[in-house]
Amino acid sequence: MARLNKDRSLLLDKLIGDCVAYNLTLAESMEYIKREYPYGQIKERVFFRRKRKLNSEETAMSWLSEFGRVGFVQLHKKITNDIRVQIDDSLHRLYEEKQKPAKERDDHLILKIKKHINESSDLLANLAAGSPVIAGLKAKIDKYQNGDSARTVEDYYNKDYWH
Repeated sequence: MARLNKDRSLLLDKLIGDCVAYNLTLAESMEYIKREYPYGQIKERVFFRRKRKLNSEETAMSWLSEFGRVGFVQLHKKITNDIRVQIDDSLHRLYEEKQKPAKERDDHLILKIKKHINESSDLLANLAAGSPVIAGLKAKIDKYQNGDSARTVEDYYNKDYWH
């Protein structure tokens, strides 16, 4: 097979990664790639070589580093913000429901809203407790890449890194 351009190579790596993730057999993998890869069928040796590369320590660390550096932190922040918005909306809805006259008030709904607020608050607390873990992961990745000059967990956690 001729050398692939970057886009074709990335697509092929993604498809082989899918095969690994879904634990497909060789026959299933080859069929899947044949169906999804618009540039023709690949040989088994190409499949195994790329699969070995994708499973290698270097590739895994590269992915982990990028994910830990950018993706994981962004996802954590987005989820935290989404939960805060849900709590704010629920508090507003609870306030509105409590302002209604006693005859129109739905006590069952008030209890449901309170339960939702409590569950969301617990989830938010669990995410906040995970921030030091994320800082630790980031520090480990940084130490792996930069050695002794790397930042410590305290550097990430104390510098308002998450806001």
